[in-house]
Amino acid sequence: MSASNTPLTFQNLVIVLLSDEERVSQRITSENVGIAVSALHRDGIVALENAVDLDHIDRLNSIMSSESDIMASLPTTHRNHIGNDDDCGNISQSPPLDPEFIYGDIWANPAAAAVLNCLLGPNPCVTYVNGNTALGGYQGTRQRVHADVTFNHGLFPFAIVVNYYLVDASPANGSTEIWLGSHRDTTFADQRSCGLDVPTAADLDMGIREDLLEARRAIAPPIQPTIKRGSVILRDLRLWHAGVGNPSPQPRVMLAFVHMPWWYRCPAKVKLPEKARELVERWARQDHPVQYQAEFLPGTLDHKLLDFTADFSSSNKGYRSMLPDLPEGFVFRQGKQEEG
Repeated sequence: MSASNTPLTFQNLVIVLLSDEERVSQRITSENVGIAVSALHRDGIVALENAVDLDHIDRLNSIMSSESDIMASLPTTHRNHIGNDDDCGNISQSPPLDPEFIYGDIWANPAAAAVLNCLLGPNPCVTYVNGNTALGGYQGTRQRVHADVTFNHGLFPFAIVVNYYLVDASPANGSTEIWLGSHRDTTFADQRSCGLDVPTAADLDMGIREDLLEARRAIAPPIQPTIKRGSVILRDLRLWHAGVGNPSPQPRVMLAFVHMPWWYRCPAKVKLPEKARELVERWARQDHPVQYQAEFLPGTLDHKLLDFTADFSSSNKGYRSMLPDLPEGFVFRQGKQEEG
C-alpha cells in the first residue's frame, strides 16, 4: 500500500437515495448507476438507500435476531474474532433458507445487480451467502482491521460483497468500521500473514500490517457510518474494514452475498434446498441477471447448522498467472481448510 502525505477529501460513505419508483419498478436510473459505479471504484464501497421492501427486512430481522442467542450458544457457530483473543461478540449467522423467506429484493436485488453487471461484467455469480451478527452488550471490543481475502489476489475488482443491515446501523449498535479507498492499491503483501506458513485457519494471523494502518490513518482515517435499514451496501472485498462491538442490548444482523465475475471460477457453492431451485433460476433470467453457483439439496436445510466456509479463491489458471509475484496465502475450502 502506497500513500502520499496529502489528506484525502472523500471521507464520507456515498449513499445513493433511490426513489420509490426505482424500488417498486426494480429499475435504477443510469444516473444512480453512474454514481454507484464511480463510488465503488474510488471508495471501495457504496450504499443504495431505499432499495428493499422494509417488510422483508423486518420479517428476517424478527427471525434472525430471535435466533442469535441460540447461534451464540452452538459449538458449531463460527466466531469472527479476527486477531482478537477475546470474544468480540461477532458471529456468522446464515439467513433462513425456506423459499418463503428468500426474498428477491434481497437475494437478487435488481438495483445492486445493475451496478454489479457494470463493475464485474455480465452474469456475475453468487458463491457465498451468510450473515454477520454483532451480538448486543459488547462495549469497546473490535476485530483487527483486515480485508476479506487471505491470499494473493488481483489488483482490480474481482469480488463484491453485497450487505443488508436488518436494522438501522450506526456506532450505537456496531456498524462496520471502513477505510475508504484502501482497496485501490492494496496487495496481499499488506497483510500480516503474507509469507508465513499457515497450515490451518487457527494459525492464520489475519489483519493489515500496523505500519500501513498508521500511514493510512494520517491521510484517511476510518469511519463508522450510519446506514438505514432497507439499504443495500456494495463493498469491494479488498477494502480494509473491522467489525466493532455492539454496545446496544439488541443484536445487529447484517446479511452478506459475495458476487464474482463468471470467468473467475470460484470453486465454492451456496447450499440451497431443492424447493428453491425454480426461484433461483428465475433470477438468472431477469433484466440484470443474478446467478447462484448453487448446490441444491433435498429436504429442509437447517440454516443454523450450515458450515462456515469463506472460499473466495479462483481456479482460473490464466487469471492466477497474472497475479503479483507473492506467496499464494491461505484459502478456506468447503469441507476443509488449507493453503491456496
